[in-house]
Amino acid sequence: MPPADEVPRGMHWNVVVDLAGVESSEVEAWKARGRHGLWQPRDAQGRHLADAFACHASICSGSGGELFLVRNGVDVLNTVRFHASPDYRRSLTRLYAQTEWLIKGALRPLLLGGGRAIATKFSPRPAPSRLRRKLQGRAGAVRARLRRIAAKCLSENWMIGVIEAPIHSLLSSSSQPKVKWLGKRASTHYHADPFGIPGQTNKLYCETFDYHNGDGRIELLELDGRDAIEAIAPASLPLSGHLSYPYLFNHEGRLYGIPETAKQRHCKLYEIDGNGHWHFVTTLLEDVAAADATLFFWDGLFWLAYTDIALGEFDNLCLSWSRNLTGPWQPHAGNPVKIDHRNSRSAGTPFVHDGVLYRPAQDCRSAYGQATVINRVVQCTPYQYLEEPVRRLCPDPFGANPHGLHTLSAWGSRTLVDGKRYVMNLHELRRKINRRLRGRGRADEGLVPKLAGKDTTTNERAGPLWKNVP
Repeated sequence: MPPADEVPRGMHWNVVVDLAGVESSEVEAWKARGRHGLWQPRDAQGRHLADAFACHASICSGSGGELFLVRNGVDVLNTVRFHASPDYRRSLTRLYAQTEWLIKGALRPLLLGGGRAIATKFSPRPAPSRLRRKLQGRAGAVRARLRRIAAKCLSENWMIGVIEAPIHSLLSSSSQPKVKWLGKRASTHYHADPFGIPGQTNKLYCETFDYHNGDGRIELLELDGRDAIEAIAPASLPLSGHLSYPYLFNHEGRLYGIPETAKQRHCKLYEIDGNGHWHFVTTLLEDVAAADATLFFWDGLFWLAYTDIALGEFDNLCLSWSRNLTGPWQPHAGNPVKIDHRNSRSAGTPFVHDGVLYRPAQDCRSAYGQATVINRVVQCTPYQYLEEPVRRLCPDPFGANPHGLHTLSAWGSRTLVDGKRYVMNLHELRRKINRRLRGRGRADEGLVPKLAGKDTTTNERAGPLWKNVP
């Protein structure tokens, strides 16, 4: 656009968005040209996205990127916090990709006739010195390297646990809840993503991950009177491939389940009969890699919350809604309604307490499933969605599973959880080595491109890209 002083007098725009970083002498002129001010993407130190080393401090810290849309240098209109490699150069593509959603989210209230966008005050942090920035960059590169080494050598091992309290009690408790872990740690598999059958106190479905083949399957666990695992049986589910997150819910006296099938790029609803057979009902989402799909009913509508893997594995929340359980399902007008790796990806059962809707989510700021966060839903309509975190639950650093906690599912007067510990597992290590050797062999034969030794089927987490629990 031309300089502000060359624009005809009296001409205004609804919004002026500065993606280039205008010079200070032009800032005031452009502020006057926008009815809703001058919008600029800035990092936590107030540096414009177009400046050198934008978001450098937050990315290199290993806790992901942080970007704000600031109006007139004073008000924050929208924020994104996204998962990123601590190696700054590797994260630039993800950094710039956030800008579109950042602007769209702030424009939506204006387009819907809600007047000015809701804003908070922008308080930039002190900018680091040049020397400190160099040290931060080196430290970030080291962190990224260590993550890649850990992904190759270590494996995640999850266990299922029980909290002797209903899920809503976690809102008021100030201390970390005590978890009773079920079963023993195994070297061939692990259990995760537990969901208890409503009305039954001793049966639950979960994911069982096999270290040998890298696939998950849905299994039914039966507990005895002391909560020991008494029996394990495969779910009678007509699906193949990797399965996880068997989300359960009751509706009109019937039990339904939604297994995660993100790799197959569809999301299907099943009814579970009294004999444990899963019967296909309908396809909720087609051609969408929906992770941890979670269905709930609120304000007269059915809602499906999920993370779209195509947009990022950890840091986005998408919604679809319908007036009927079987559809048709409509995507939310603002998808993704949220980009925040601290509390976006679903982590269990949404619940209502004292007339307020709450949604558990994963905290993945520096690692997948490192903690869970309970969000209070403030606004949930087909056009607007807003929630705020009210409680964060961390794993016991001195307990059996100190490295992660990523499910909170309601089970009557109890709550099911799962916990993570990093282990050296020879079965998965052998599988990873064989996979890399096969990939290298195909590259040598010219069947697939060889990308400087990079394993394209994995990322910085331990495990395969499509693995819900890596």
